[in-house]
Amino acid sequence: MHGKSVGFIGLGNMGEGMAYNLATKGFAPLVFDTRQEPLDRLKAEGAAIATSCAEIGERCDIVCIAVFDDSQIEQVVFGSDENAGILAGMDAGGLIILHPTAPPATVRKVAEAGAAKGVDVLDAPMTGGANVAARAGTLTFMVGGDDAVVARARPVLEAMATSVFHVGPLGSGAAAKIINNYLGVSQTILMREALRLADNAGIGEERILEILNTGGVGSSWQSINWGRIKTQEATYTTGRAGMVAMASKDMRLAHRMAREGGVPTPTLDAMIAASLPDLDRSGLTDNGVD
Repeated sequence: MHGKSVGFIGLGNMGEGMAYNLATKGFAPLVFDTRQEPLDRLKAEGAAIATSCAEIGERCDIVCIAVFDDSQIEQVVFGSDENAGILAGMDAGGLIILHPTAPPATVRKVAEAGAAKGVDVLDAPMTGGANVAARAGTLTFMVGGDDAVVARARPVLEAMATSVFHVGPLGSGAAAKIINNYLGVSQTILMREALRLADNAGIGEERILEILNTGGVGSSWQSINWGRIKTQEATYTTGRAGMVAMASKDMRLAHRMAREGGVPTPTLDAMIAASLPDLDRSGLTDNGVD
């Protein structure tokens, strides 16, 4: 058993597998989600079940958050009119680890509120192949924050991952993840459209993938792992609507990051204008990297 109590909020496509690794590697996490099914599965693995986000804040030294987006981060951390968030009950010396793909500005907002209470914050979004890697404990974390805080969090992160990259100061992990997902979503859209061209030309998906993956210059992570991507598409907790929403969020975050930094991204500009109104039509499946 590890010395520090660990809480985990958000047991979706990624979170359940991450919490599973904490439970099976001696951390006995206190977990919370709005759905009962993942709670029951994790309880069978040795996790304890919380009744609210506030309870996790009160009982845990380290709290991992793996919700969908920045608005859900704020709800979990700050609470609402009806329910308190985790920060209300956390003691000085606590640590919040933010795993979602979120704007660096949201990370800084949480960090500023945490600092007022003596609570540290890290941004540690992940990649590696969605729920398969989360369950296998083979994720890669991109972490932003102070050296000493990252060192403190490392045992928890390493229980869920094979690689932990300290990217730089707070917010830099989020920036790295946004860049990663921008590339992943874009390449997946291109791959699906290329497969449509192959079908129309009478080549077929299986044959064109064989060509690409045997020295073709068009080979990519997406072409090599296309079967895995389709499996993820079929098993994604929130279905196709959830995948499209995730991809749309990631692309808009990349676009926002480019605009705020004054970085020219004409291809991304065109994709935002042409593809995001109808990502289903553009050919998106799962982004393959989240």
